[in-house]
Amino acid sequence: MSVTGNAGGLFHLRDGAVIAVESAGSPGVETLLLSSGGISAEDWDAALVESVGTGSLQAALVARGSIGLAEVEAVAVAALQDGAFAVAAGDVQECVVVSDSADVPLLPVTGGVAPALLLAETAGRLDAIASLPVPLSPYRDRVVPGRATKSMSGERREIVAHATGRRSARDIAFATGRSLHSVTVEISRMLGEELLEIAPPATAFSFSHWGLPSLRPRAPGQSSGKEMDWTTTPWPPNCGRSERTSPE
Repeated sequence: MSVTGNAGGLFHLRDGAVIAVESAGSPGVETLLLSSGGISAEDWDAALVESVGTGSLQAALVARGSIGLAEVEAVAVAALQDGAFAVAAGDVQECVVVSDSADVPLLPVTGGVAPALLLAETAGRLDAIASLPVPLSPYRDRVVPGRATKSMSGERREIVAHATGRRSARDIAFATGRSLHSVTVEISRMLGEELLEIAPPATAFSFSHWGLPSLRPRAPGQSSGKEMDWTTTPWPPNCGRSERTSPE
């Protein structure tokens, strides 16, 4: 299922379960695996070549001995969940369900994830961020170092180093190789602790992902008309215009 929007994404389904979600809004499984330190870039490239013959990138990675099956599966699940969050946190315009697609994900989740569970997980993540003292849009809001000075973890120092006023949570997630959700949550907390600040318009880029709606709570009755209700929407979600098509 292709979801058009900003950031949009591609949901891979098999036998009624979601086996992978890919989105331009979140780092993919390759980035997450490499940043975890479990495998090297050389091992990844070699496994890709070997998987052409075996038909399984997962098996090729495990066979190289530097990472276990459980760790590969855990990263694949994390990438799937983060991809769904990336789609839901943005602007959704339409969905197109493609039957018999030849597009196969690199590392599908074995057995997949039930759509209802994925929707509930995604809705919970959105609600948790919206309930923080300083929620933010992972695409629209850009950040700069704040006024507060105190000891920080290495991960927080890395975020501050990338907080140039021209980077959003999405940009920083790609720069650090971390999931979009975890970076968005950490930046929201750092904003509340005044370790970061929302960049003023004069500092941030003039473009803001083309009017992407923020996760900040709206006034009663106010709506952009573009948001999806991820707690009540059936599967596939009704995101504007939905149609079913087959590849030509």
